[in-house]
Amino acid sequence: MSFRYFLLLPGLFATLNGAAQTTPPTLTVKPALTTVTVYLNGTALEHQASVTLATGINRLVVSNLSPRLDNQTLEVQLGDGAELLSVEEEDNPITTPVIINQTAADSLARAEAERLTTEGELQGLQQEKSFLLANQTLPTGTQANWSAEVQKGAALMRTRLSAIQLETNRLQNRLGLLKAQADLVRSRASETGTNDHQVLLVRAARPLTVPLTIHYYVKSRSPWFPKLDIRANATGRELQFVTHGLVSNRTGLPWQQVRLVLMRHVVADDVSRPSLSPWALDFTGGDHVGEGRVDEFVVKGTAKGRPVQVAQSTRYEVPQPVTLAAGKRRELTLPAVRLAASPEYLAIPRLSENVFLQAKVAGWEGLQLPSEANVYHQGAYVGTTELNDRAYNDSLEVALGHDDQLVVGRAKLEDFSGNVPFSDKRRVRLTYELNVRNRHPEAVRLRILDQVPVSEEKEISVKVLETSGAQLDERSGKLTWVLPLVSGASQRLRFSFQVDYPKDKKVEIINHEVRISNPKFR
Repeated sequence: MSFRYFLLLPGLFATLNGAAQTTPPTLTVKPALTTVTVYLNGTALEHQASVTLATGINRLVVSNLSPRLDNQTLEVQLGDGAELLSVEEEDNPITTPVIINQTAADSLARAEAERLTTEGELQGLQQEKSFLLANQTLPTGTQANWSAEVQKGAALMRTRLSAIQLETNRLQNRLGLLKAQADLVRSRASETGTNDHQVLLVRAARPLTVPLTIHYYVKSRSPWFPKLDIRANATGRELQFVTHGLVSNRTGLPWQQVRLVLMRHVVADDVSRPSLSPWALDFTGGDHVGEGRVDEFVVKGTAKGRPVQVAQSTRYEVPQPVTLAAGKRRELTLPAVRLAASPEYLAIPRLSENVFLQAKVAGWEGLQLPSEANVYHQGAYVGTTELNDRAYNDSLEVALGHDDQLVVGRAKLEDFSGNVPFSDKRRVRLTYELNVRNRHPEAVRLRILDQVPVSEEKEISVKVLETSGAQLDERSGKLTWVLPLVSGASQRLRFSFQVDYPKDKKVEIINHEVRISNPKFR
């Protein structure tokens, strides 16, 4: 089997056996569309047919191709015994408009109809204005009572001409908007089919019948827009990851019983590797902007590694053949992936009074995740959650909504601010208390997050005085408590810190306008 990407060979006919065959036979081929592979930013199409070739050079006129075909991506594959010499567009291509997007075509038709109506109204106003201006002279016989006639004519001209001008301005603005809308959707509504015919020059050593396969790519915006639903059962111990989305036929070619393949990535225009350039430092700054301060991202999890439990392919083939007209869309759902999860409650009382239920999923690394997902818990929609598939964490945390049976509060117990004796420093000391209560009929595991400030200047010092057993991340100042709470239990947590800084400088630590409410537990 031989195949080549299309290539135009200069001076081709001068080299073909001394131009022994001056008029190659012409065959018309209409290969069927067999496979459609939809990416996030375009569609790849495959056509197949069988062609019977005569000895020598054969001219094949290939039709039934997409009018949006990108010649740079065209690939022609022939069976053994046939040699592809060149590929080029037909000399007299068909220029019949082809509907690409029926919705856009309907919008274009409505805009054109309204444009014609608006232009007719403008012509009527112009004729009325010309009529009024042409009849400014009083008719013969009215000179005796000319004063009254002049007054009526002047009033008519003053009011009607003003109304005509206002209406003309409105219609002209509307006409400009309609033309802009028509120009915007015209390219999406139809396209001239200048590329839907290709001419192949093929050489055969003997008469034979060979298979013909044609591949090419059509660029478009979001022909496959996948979404993710995460469905948790009542306990939050099992999650279903269900991918679904709209597939749009934006190829300008109807799909008739085709094999449809969905891909979860984009086709990159440039796949060349990047290269590092010298990192030069100077006093002017140059073209770089520096590296900034310490990054907030922290790698979590173990360094040992482990096999991926779920390997979800980036490629999914729809089991049944698909038929879809040009410009139409269809909703498709991929098989669900089930993963075990560990439910956990999370509270961040400094930012919210709500307690969040989240499920920690292990073995998620093999999933192809979008940036966000719709979350359903116990069959009810609870909202959207962000997903970061570039994280290094051992577990993927999926938020499942709020929980009213866990009550948390945060109160400020101490707010001291004063000068440090025998020093040029000023000191602020703050103490907070967190209160938690479990109203569930069973024991739960609650993770609480808070924070102490961190210093980015050597003249500012932060000293943590009390944490009530919290785990402290000194780099970020984050405090973490993990509490097992039995049914009906309540617990108090306290933390405090002090900050020293120069008296002659201002440091924003306390916001006196914020009022903190804390539930009372008796």
